[in-house]
Amino acid sequence: MGRYIVVILITICLSAYSQYGMGQQHSSSSHLNTKVALTTGSNYYPYVDPKAMDNGWSVSIVEAVYQQMGKQIDIEILPWQRGYKWTAEGLYEGTFPYVYTEQRAKSFIYSKPINLIPVRIYTNKNKVVKSLAELHNARLCLPYGYSLSREQLELINKHQLVIQKAANAGGCLLQVAKGWSDLGFINGYLQSENNAKLFDSLSKVNILKIPVANVPLFYIVSRQLKNAQQQIDQFNQGLAQLEQSGKRREIDEKFESFLNAPESLIGLEY
Repeated sequence: MGRYIVVILITICLSAYSQYGMGQQHSSSSHLNTKVALTTGSNYYPYVDPKAMDNGWSVSIVEAVYQQMGKQIDIEILPWQRGYKWTAEGLYEGTFPYVYTEQRAKSFIYSKPINLIPVRIYTNKNKVVKSLAELHNARLCLPYGYSLSREQLELINKHQLVIQKAANAGGCLLQVAKGWSDLGFINGYLQSENNAKLFDSLSKVNILKIPVANVPLFYIVSRQLKNAQQQIDQFNQGLAQLEQSGKRREIDEKFESFLNAPESLIGLEY
């Protein structure tokens, strides 16, 4: 009877050890297969948008940077405000693409630029504008939550533009088309006829060819993360290697061709 009990105890111990070992192996395997969790939004053409090639220019750049770093990523599409908030709280390692603002810099560390927005102005279809000076004291429509770059703020102050608000970018297009506002900001890649066809509302406004600013877009990491600066440094290193290898230029040229970008926008310097 004593021997029987000993055999049972040995069997139980071996079983427990075996399960523990499998658990350890599973845990180790899961750790090795862990992907870096990132988030972004949508409908920000051509940087993050299902209408754009490869889901967007910024998406392609970030994916290529992490591939250069030898890391796998999982990009979750969320409403912009939610993704921003959860990244600020440290639930995601990073988010993109965002313009620089002093307020945002209090909560996030910025990478080197991943894209540039060639900012242009659009007006009512029937309004002829030959210089920005003609827009002095004009009514500028901005969507709620729109982040102004330093370059745009300088333009607003210089020409004493009067800011009006709309629920979203489509609302601003409507206001300008109906004459309720005089102008709005838009990215210059929508100047080309091919891209304008993607958005019916653009047929109701006139995009001026007058350059306003080239505004950089960034990948950002929350200051809440203990290794936030290290992560940004690694990202910037991967981005630099991507540029040195020529792969960055290949991606840019592919999107410039896809966008049928006007000649004046090609070769923007970061």
